[in-house]
Amino acid sequence: MGTNQVRIKFLEEYEELFNETWRNIVFYGGRGSGKSQHVALALILRGRQKKLRILCTRELQNTIGDSVHKLLSDIINNNGFTDYEITDKTIRNKITGTEFIFKGLRHNSTEIKSMEGIDIVWCEESQSLSESSLDVLVPTIRKPGSQLIFTFNRMNDLDPVYVRYVRTERQRTYVARVNYDVLDRAGLFPDELREEMEADKATSLSLYAHVWLGEPRSQADNAIISRDSVLMAMERKLDDEGALEVGVDVARMGNDRTVFMMRRGHKKIGEQVHSKLRTDEVADQLEVFVNFDKTIIIKIDDTGVGGGVTDQMIRRGYRVVPLNFNDAANDPDRYPNMISEGWFHLAQLMDQIQLDLDEDLLMELTTRQWKMDTKGRRAVEGKGDYKKRGFRSPDKADALIMCFYNVMPGDFQYQRDDDTDSGFGTITSGLLSNKF
Repeated sequence: MGTNQVRIKFLEEYEELFNETWRNIVFYGGRGSGKSQHVALALILRGRQKKLRILCTRELQNTIGDSVHKLLSDIINNNGFTDYEITDKTIRNKITGTEFIFKGLRHNSTEIKSMEGIDIVWCEESQSLSESSLDVLVPTIRKPGSQLIFTFNRMNDLDPVYVRYVRTERQRTYVARVNYDVLDRAGLFPDELREEMEADKATSLSLYAHVWLGEPRSQADNAIISRDSVLMAMERKLDDEGALEVGVDVARMGNDRTVFMMRRGHKKIGEQVHSKLRTDEVADQLEVFVNFDKTIIIKIDDTGVGGGVTDQMIRRGYRVVPLNFNDAANDPDRYPNMISEGWFHLAQLMDQIQLDLDEDLLMELTTRQWKMDTKGRRAVEGKGDYKKRGFRSPDKADALIMCFYNVMPGDFQYQRDDDTDSGFGTITSGLLSNKF
């Protein structure tokens, strides 16, 4: 563009906005991350290179003032892009012919269905999109090479756009969680926003998590573990004191994950996630995870394929405690099974432990629900019911529960079989302790 060239600051976290191979591009997270600014800038720049028909939409848009029209206009004016013509309803590039269209989804579904030749759709505030609006929009955008871009800050655990594009793996889909630290690392986070962020953090961790970390606003009344308690654990700083222990949740099917969790005392210090590994491969990775230290107690979910991992690790000489979440609880008067007891013990322990900030773990720990059984005991909802509500298997949470589920001192015993050539041994452990 000769002498009209301008230098544009564009953070690398958003560079996939220029990658035309993606069908779906999703950026979600909290306030102050630069999501909208970077999408708007990328679309303006792409529209200067070739003719594009760009639909800017959201669930509800009563007036043009509800749209991203002003944001786009400000970027164009601030950068001196005189090749764009701005009217009160449209934006058009006079050289390439690129045009921006602004429509709300809910009250314009018929008109949007009939739209042809849309190259890019940008759905701002996508957390408000209904399932029916997505069902109308997505198949309408069918031009070869067309793209859908979603930006949002989650409202609920099961926002339709979040379930469809983040919780579910889709081909040709790029997903990134971005928060204020993206701008902060680049020295672009305004002091005014920092003051607001710190004030929200001091007032309410839940408010801070929703506004600035992009976490859902609401939580069910019958959730086992409160979001505030998990967030406090993720803020807490403890010394590295105490014995090392490991919890292992072994994948059983499909998209489930095998997860290793390690703690030292009350501090979580390590994690690994694997998928689609054979039993012997899980054992190999677990040996590396514990650095071949055979003094560490390793608690393994022994149900299903987990039993094979237990056998492998015993054969290799490790201190293994096999746990079956379906077994009777240590306190059968309060809990119907070990998994229910484990969840509520972890809830009691949450104000003492340190966790790292992990979106998946936060979600899994704060969305599992409970109810009273016919005997008045607190029972965690079944994993099948949890997944029917739209969540994936809570593999990280289960591994963490095992990691922090304590074996009573003196109750753990390991004894090799008399046939020393077999390499097998026998594990004996007493009931798990109520005390952490």
